[in-house]
Amino acid sequence: MEKRNIIAGFELGEKTSQITIYDRKENKAVCVPVKIGGSDSEFATALSRKEDGGQWHFGREAEYFAAQKQEILIDNLYELCKDNKEAEIGTDRYPASFLLTVFLREGLRLAGISEPSLELSALMVTVPGITRELVENMRIAFQELGISRGRGFLQDYDESFYYYTLYQRPDIWSRKVGMFLFEDREVSFKSLNMNDKTRPVLVSVGRGERMTLPEDPREKDSAFQSMIERAFGEDVYSSVFLMGDGFSRDWAKKSVLLLCRHRRHVFMGNNLYVKGACYAAKEKIEERMLKGYLFVSRDLVRHNIGMDMTVNGSNTYYLLIPAGINWYEAVRDVDILLNGEQDLTFSVSSMDDGTRNRYSMELPGLPKRPDKATRLHLHLEYISPEECTIEVRDEGFGELFPSSGLTWKETMRE
Repeated sequence: MEKRNIIAGFELGEKTSQITIYDRKENKAVCVPVKIGGSDSEFATALSRKEDGGQWHFGREAEYFAAQKQEILIDNLYELCKDNKEAEIGTDRYPASFLLTVFLREGLRLAGISEPSLELSALMVTVPGITRELVENMRIAFQELGISRGRGFLQDYDESFYYYTLYQRPDIWSRKVGMFLFEDREVSFKSLNMNDKTRPVLVSVGRGERMTLPEDPREKDSAFQSMIERAFGEDVYSSVFLMGDGFSRDWAKKSVLLLCRHRRHVFMGNNLYVKGACYAAKEKIEERMLKGYLFVSRDLVRHNIGMDMTVNGSNTYYLLIPAGINWYEAVRDVDILLNGEQDLTFSVSSMDDGTRNRYSMELPGLPKRPDKATRLHLHLEYISPEECTIEVRDEGFGELFPSSGLTWKETMRE
């Protein structure tokens, strides 16, 4: 029975993870607590199991059973997924995609979602960084969970920063937005920058310095204060986010005053990324609040790929893959009929300056048939922001012109 209505965001972090659900009554993303009635929503990115098999344990339970019941702990799940490595428990080896499926399933159960294929309207997973291997493992996990391509999504932390910020009140992001990330004594800075002279408005994340703070509280406060001054420079910031576990008002006396200067909004917490993932999921399937904005990430496809062809008797340009989407979402399948050609020509245009080039793909060995008697199946899929694979399969044309069984594959590099 069709009952999909839940929009969820899931942070798959290096050490800890979280999950959020979109509250339609409150119109906001709400973190799912680890314990009913509690406020802590972070759980370990970990699984555990006995060497001889049995039940999988998840999150904090995994840490407990590893420490107290001699189970084998897998606490590097994100690393395994991005590098596509297996984990060993006893004599058994488990692929990263299998472990990811188990972890996502248990995380969703924490949120009361026992049947993702029936209950989820959309799920966005956010991660520190994206690799081709991570994308493939995530696709397999989504498939195993019954989450179709149009309902399961992936993005990195920077894009979650973007979605979270622009889903807040406009005064929060009326100017630049900054973020300081604390990891023990390490602190790094990045900013959300908008170019409102373009249409759509282009939004990007800029990276600043990274430094190790001193141990002494006074020296730490002074060092962080200097870092803030260098990070902000002459730019005007309307808000600042403080993320991670290394920041405390106990030592940041002068720093807090500087952060709050000029009536800047200052926020503390560790759930920005996971809430940003939830808002992104809502944006993709329902809201379209940000249609006048484009996030320019490192993963963005910056070229349109299309073909000049005849459609319903008229010559037209047919867009196959649009620029402005992330490479791991850029997939297209289409069937075409050849009209005298023995090769394929693609039109590739830049979203930055509009320059257009042509890319030809030869089809050696393709049987010569009458016009419009050769049907080809095209599969285009990006494997990085600059590389698109093109796979072509000869389908023939009915019983008169059976398929040759030939396939051709090339990688187009921009």
